[in-house]
Amino acid sequence: MAGTTAAPARFNPARYTRAASRSHRRGSTRIRDVLLDAYATLLGVATVLALAGGLVLALRDQVALALGTGAGARRSVVSAEWAGLPDGAAVTVLLFAALAAVLTGARKLGPVAVPSAEGYWWLSLPVDRRPFLAGRLLRRMALVWAAGAVLYLPVGVITDLQATFPGQLAGAAVFGLAAVCALLLAGLRQSAGSGGAGGADGAFGSSGAARALGTAGALLLLALLSSLPRQAAAGAVWPAAVVLAAVAGLALWVYTRMEAIPGRELIRGGGVSGHAGAALYLMDTNELGRAFAGTPRTGTTSRARRWYARGARTPFSALLRADATAFLRTPGLWGRPVLLLLLCVAVLVAAGSQPALMQLAVILLTICAAVPALGALARQTAITPGLDALLPLSPSLVRLSRTALPAAALVLWTALFCTVLVLLGAGSPALIGLGALAGAGFGAAAVRGAYRPLPDWTAPPAETVFGPVPTAQTGSLARGLDTILLAAVPLLLGLFLGYVPGALLLAQAAFSAGCVLIVMYSNPK
Repeated sequence: MAGTTAAPARFNPARYTRAASRSHRRGSTRIRDVLLDAYATLLGVATVLALAGGLVLALRDQVALALGTGAGARRSVVSAEWAGLPDGAAVTVLLFAALAAVLTGARKLGPVAVPSAEGYWWLSLPVDRRPFLAGRLLRRMALVWAAGAVLYLPVGVITDLQATFPGQLAGAAVFGLAAVCALLLAGLRQSAGSGGAGGADGAFGSSGAARALGTAGALLLLALLSSLPRQAAAGAVWPAAVVLAAVAGLALWVYTRMEAIPGRELIRGGGVSGHAGAALYLMDTNELGRAFAGTPRTGTTSRARRWYARGARTPFSALLRADATAFLRTPGLWGRPVLLLLLCVAVLVAAGSQPALMQLAVILLTICAAVPALGALARQTAITPGLDALLPLSPSLVRLSRTALPAAALVLWTALFCTVLVLLGAGSPALIGLGALAGAGFGAAAVRGAYRPLPDWTAPPAETVFGPVPTAQTGSLARGLDTILLAAVPLLLGLFLGYVPGALLLAQAAFSAGCVLIVMYSNPK
C-alpha cells in the first residue's frame, strides 16, 4: 500500500560473506600447512609464556623480600610518611586506569563498527542491522575479556601475595568482565552518535550537561568495578555476580540501541580499527598514533589565529610561529601526560615500600609513555617530508622548530613531576631544575621518534645464537627511545641519590643538548 514502510529484511550479509569466504579458503588450504602454522604458533606462545612466567615469579620474590625485610640504607625513592595509602590501593588505581584506557580506546575504535568497504555496501541495504552488528560486538567483547584476564594475571600474582592460584584466576575473570563493561559503556556513547573525537552529540545525550553526567557516571562505575578483582581473588563470590549483572544489563541496553548508531559512526570506527590494526601488524608506532589522532577544535584555532596573524621577520620565526599555532591546535595535548603523571604518583605513594630500583623503573616507564604524546604534531608533518624540503631553511633548522614547542611543554611537565616527587620526599629541591633540563632532551626524543623511518620489511633478519632477529624493524622502533634513555640517565641518578651535585646538572645539560643535536643533524633515513 502507498504510504507504508516495509519492514527490514532478515538477510544477514555478514554471515553470507563469511560462509562464502570459508568455502573458498577450504578448497585452497592444505592440511599440512594448517598443522605447521598451528605448531609454530603454539611453540611461540609456549616460549613467551615461559619467559613471562619466569619474570613474574622473579618480581614476586623481590616484592616479597622488600615487604618482609627492612634492610637497606635507601629502600625507596618516595619516603614521605604522610603519603601512605591503604594496602592494595596502588593495584586498584592501576586497574581503574586500565579500565579508563579501555573506555577511551573503545570510543576511538568504535565498539560496534564495520570495515569501510563493507559499510558502504551493507548499510545501504534495506536489512536489519542488529544481527550482523551484534556478532561483531560479541567477538570484540570476547577479545577484550580474554585480553583483560591475561593482563591481570601477572599483576595479581606480583601484588597479591596472599591469594591462591584459583583465586587469581577468579580475579582475572572478574577484571576481564569489568573491561567488557568499559567496552559497552563506549558502545552507549556510540549509540548516541559520538563515538570518537569531534562527534556532534554527547556521550549519553546531545547537551553538555548530559555529556558531563554520562562521562562522570561511566567513570564512577569503572571506579567501583576496579575494586572487585582483588575481592574475587580473596575468595568472595559476590563480585562475580555483580560484574555479570553489569555486563548483562549494559549489553542489553546497547543491543536495544544498536539500530540507532549512525552509519557514518560505524564506518568511522571500522576505518580507525583497520588503520590501527595495520599499524600494529607492520610495527609502525607513528602510524598507530596517527590512527588515534583527533581533529583540531575550532575554539583553539580561533584563539591561535590572532597570534599567528601578526607575521614574522625571518623564515625561521615564521615556521616557529606556524608550528606553535599547530601545536596549540592539537586536541588532547595534555590529556595523556597529566593522567600518566597522576597515575605514577598514585602508584609510588601507594607502594612506597618497594625497592628504589622498582620505583625508578615505574618513573622511567611513565616518561617513556608520556613523551610520544607531545610529538603528535611532528608525526603529522613527518608524513610529507617533501613539504619540509620546500622551505627556505636547512633541514636542521626545520627539525629545531619542530622541537621547540614539545621541549617547552616537556620542560614544564618534567619540572612539575619532580616538584611532586620532592614534596613526597624524593630529595632536595634541586631535582626540579634537573628535571627541567631533562625535559628539553625529552622534547627532542619526541620529535626523533616522530621522524623515525618506516620498518624495512625487505631486509632479512640477522642470525644470532638466539635465532633470527629482525634488526631493521627493531632499529626503527628504537629510534626515539634511545634519546629518552639518554636524557633520563642523569635524572634517574639524581632521584636515586636524593640530591643533585653540580656535576650532575652539567651532565644533564650536556645530555639534553646532545639529544637536541642528534635530532637536528641525524640522518632521517
